[in-house]
Amino acid sequence: MFRNISKLFLFSVLTIVATSCGDNGGKENEIIPEPYIESISTEYDGKAVAGMPVTLIGLNFSPVTSENKVLYGIGLDAVAVQVNEAAEDRLVFNAPTVSSTQLKIRVSTKGKESNSVVLEYTTAPEPVTPVGPWSDTPTLDFSKLGGTTKTLVPGVELTAFHGTWEGQIRNINIVRTTLNEHNSLGIYYNYSDNGYLYLDEKCTFVDAVAGTNGPMACCHFVRVDGVIKRAANDQDPWVANCALTIDDGVVDIVKVRDNYKAAQLTNKTVGSGGPLLVWEGVIQDNPEWANEEFIKTTHPRTAIGLSSDGKTVVQVAVDGRWTSGSNDQRAIGMSTPLLAKLMQGLGCYKAMNFDGGGGTQMWIYGEGDVHNIVNHPHNSWPVYGTSPAVYYWIKDNEVSRRTAGNAVYIRSDLKK
Repeated sequence: MFRNISKLFLFSVLTIVATSCGDNGGKENEIIPEPYIESISTEYDGKAVAGMPVTLIGLNFSPVTSENKVLYGIGLDAVAVQVNEAAEDRLVFNAPTVSSTQLKIRVSTKGKESNSVVLEYTTAPEPVTPVGPWSDTPTLDFSKLGGTTKTLVPGVELTAFHGTWEGQIRNINIVRTTLNEHNSLGIYYNYSDNGYLYLDEKCTFVDAVAGTNGPMACCHFVRVDGVIKRAANDQDPWVANCALTIDDGVVDIVKVRDNYKAAQLTNKTVGSGGPLLVWEGVIQDNPEWANEEFIKTTHPRTAIGLSSDGKTVVQVAVDGRWTSGSNDQRAIGMSTPLLAKLMQGLGCYKAMNFDGGGGTQMWIYGEGDVHNIVNHPHNSWPVYGTSPAVYYWIKDNEVSRRTAGNAVYIRSDLKK
C-alpha cells in the first residue's frame, strides 16, 4: 500500500510540474526571432570612440533595454556591454575601451544571438575653437552643402538641410532673424489642457512667423513680461546654467548657476535652459559631473544663438533617431558638443540648448505639414495607438505633432 501511495504521490508531483510548465500563457510556443545587425551608426562616420555612443541598426531587438546585451569575445570569455537605449530596430551603447582598433561584436536578445559585425575605432577629434578675432560671419553655409534657403519675411530666412554633415546624415532646419523695428523675439508659455498645448497652436495664437519649442515646461524657470509662468526648481544645474532674456526688444543669453539664479534675474522675460553651448565665440566644456548620456548621446536637439551685437537670432531644430533604411528618411541627432560646433559655425557668439528629444519642433507659417511643422519630430514610444512604436519619418498626421510647454517665436509686422 505504501508503494502505491508513493507512486500516486510521484504521479501527482509530475502532473503538477507538467501542468505548471504547460500553463505559461502560451510562452512555451513563442517563437523568438533572431536579432540581426544591419549597420553601425556613430558621430564619427560609423567608427567608434571609446566611451562614446554607438547605434546598432537592425531587426528583432527587444524594446526592453535590459533584455539586450552587446557581446564581444568567445564562450566563457565573452564580455557583455550594457545597452543604454533600445527599440525593435536600434540599440544604443557606449563603445568599450579596448586595446585594438577593431572589435567584433554581436547582440544577444532573449537568449538569441545575432550576426557578428566589426566595430572600427577612431580617435575623437579635438574640440573646435575660434582662431583669431571673433567674427559673426558664419563658417557654415548649408545652402552650399545642398540645403535650401527661403526668405519668410524681410530679415527672416529659413534654411532646410538634409544631407551629410560631420560624417552622418542630418536633418537640420535653421531660422536666422535680424531683429529690428519689424521683427521681434518672444516666449509664449502655456501648458494647460485647456490652453494651447501644441507648438502650432501657440505660434498661431501669437501670430508668429516662425517658432521652436523652448525651455522644458516641467523643469525650467520661465517668466514672460514680468509674470512667472514656471517657478524655479531643483533641475540639474548643468541643464539650467544659462537663460534667454528679453527686454523691450533687447535679447541676450546670460550665464546662471541654476534655476534659482535665473529666477533672480530682473529681466521682464526669462527662459532658463542648458547646457550653455557657446560663450563669447568659444565652445563651452560641460562639467565633469554632468549627465554623460544627455550630453554625449545623439538626441534630437533644439538650440538658440545670438550674434555678438545681439541683433541676429539663430534658431535650430536638429532631427534624430531616424533609422530608416532609406537615406532620404534617415537622420541622426547630435551630442551637445557637436551642437555647439554647429551653432558656432552658424556665427553664434552665444548659444544655448533648449528642450530637445521627441519634442524638438520647428513651426513656420505657411510651410511644412498640415500643422506647419517643417521638421520631423520623433516619438520614441507608442502614441496615438501606434503599436509597435514607429521609428521612421512621420508626417501629415497627429503623431508628428508633439506638445510643447513653451514657444520661442519670431513675430513680424511684415507678415502677409
